[in-house]
Amino acid sequence: MRSLSGDTHLQIRDWQLFHKSLALNALAPHLNLSYLQAPWAHPRGVLDGVALRLRYSDYELHLSQSPNGLVESLIYEVLEQIRVESICPDGLKGSKQNVENQFLAWMQEFMANGGVEGSIGLLLLSIFSTVWVKLNQRPIPQLMQDVVEATRAGLAERLGPYLVKLKASRFDQASYAMTSLEITRLVSNLIDAEYQDVPSIRTKQKNISNNFLKIEWVQPPALGSKSEKQQHYSAQDAKTSLERSLGQYKVFNSTYDVEIEAKKSIRPAQLAIHQQELSEEITKLNIPWGKLTRSYEKIFNTKTLKRWQTTETEGLLDRRYLSRIATAPLDPVLYKHPSKKIEALGNVTLLIDCSGSMKDQRLKIATCVDSLVRILEQAQIQTEVLGYSTSAWQGGRPFKEWRKNGQVPNPGRLNERAHWIFKDFHTPWRKARPGIAALLRSEIYAESIDGEALLWAAQRLQKEITSHVINKKLILFSDGCPMDRATIEANGEYFLKNHLLQAIEWCEQQNNIELWGCGIGEELRPFFPNRLSWDQEKEDPSESLMNWAKELSSAKS
Repeated sequence: MRSLSGDTHLQIRDWQLFHKSLALNALAPHLNLSYLQAPWAHPRGVLDGVALRLRYSDYELHLSQSPNGLVESLIYEVLEQIRVESICPDGLKGSKQNVENQFLAWMQEFMANGGVEGSIGLLLLSIFSTVWVKLNQRPIPQLMQDVVEATRAGLAERLGPYLVKLKASRFDQASYAMTSLEITRLVSNLIDAEYQDVPSIRTKQKNISNNFLKIEWVQPPALGSKSEKQQHYSAQDAKTSLERSLGQYKVFNSTYDVEIEAKKSIRPAQLAIHQQELSEEITKLNIPWGKLTRSYEKIFNTKTLKRWQTTETEGLLDRRYLSRIATAPLDPVLYKHPSKKIEALGNVTLLIDCSGSMKDQRLKIATCVDSLVRILEQAQIQTEVLGYSTSAWQGGRPFKEWRKNGQVPNPGRLNERAHWIFKDFHTPWRKARPGIAALLRSEIYAESIDGEALLWAAQRLQKEITSHVINKKLILFSDGCPMDRATIEANGEYFLKNHLLQAIEWCEQQNNIELWGCGIGEELRPFFPNRLSWDQEKEDPSESLMNWAKELSSAKS
């Protein structure tokens, strides 16, 4: 793909395509990288199709014109992909055949899975196949012709002029896009006309879902005046643009936000019960402390030359004591060797997602965190354990105020943010154990606002002044995307997720912070270049600690 597209910045993480650090999600559905493992697909066709798209399509221009609506954005995307595949140079005969095989195989798979059983699916297949035949001057399989023939005939009069324009402008992306948008409006009107007699909007959406969503497609989020790719042209531009985006994040009312030591929010008697439960769980595991400590020492520590050890019986000859050969011939301590001292060069922050979905795992999380902090302290590594959640469910007091004040659009965060400190850098493990045991308190688990918490933890880690520390790791323990129902309903489903992605990118831009994700859900996993494994069902904490040592060591090497 890099060779054919001419773009050296392409990467694939977890079967998802990235350009620099930007995820390229808005590509035609038949180019889904998960199809590389599908038995019906043509993998070379997928890869060549992506490469041709990046080579012959202006990313910024395309996304700036993308229409709103699930069906509309899908049609616009597929028509653009048909265009770039149709103008594949004659010299690339193999690529031309590959992309043709993949597109036809995808449409046949769509038919086989019942995609044409509904009117919308049949309409989409007819549009795609008709445009593909017109631009490529190639026939489609006979079975597909038979299926779409009646629908194509019904569309011929209205669609015909647009097909002529598409073929004439296929080397001009801007003109082609205008015609594509006209086709999307035509299809949208046809769908609206079909469902205009359905009285319930919910019924209409259900019908569209049942008949259409046989295709895996997610509408790309709306972009501002600059496209995301443009914002990544240079490191300085990316940094400036990112800081501007982070500055646009809004909070409706931060008065009720708290940052508190977790153990102070629990009665001492209850905290003692949690600490006893945690100690008993760790005792049952028989963790190999010595072996794990040595493993983590190799990851974080280095040997530095501090001084020469003199008057030794062996080593390098020390010329300052040559006179002793005459004065003390029976005591030839004339040698020196370098004295090496192991010095820790790392700080680690463990950031725990204390959302409701993590509540069932809290005992295992607390066990792993307590054990890891103990091991790292034995390896002379300073650690901090932080957590984040909300003080209320579904908004709390800011949400009530927003509703009382007229429900202005896009109000920003509407919940009461809670940042928990289970252990700070300067408290030793033994004194911090009650605070870590507070992870077992079920009441602290509520909703999650991940982006703010990640920036908070990263800034605390940066402020930790240690002159010789060159290795600062921030490990986020989470199982999915941010979830604060009140904020999402008022600002849209991408509001919190986009802020988290911006926070992740900000952390990656910092030279002195290495960001890791542990247990990250599938939707966010590709955005973390460094990941620690987490199997909540099979692995016990001892296995997790050993696996993390291997993964951290592998990343270091």
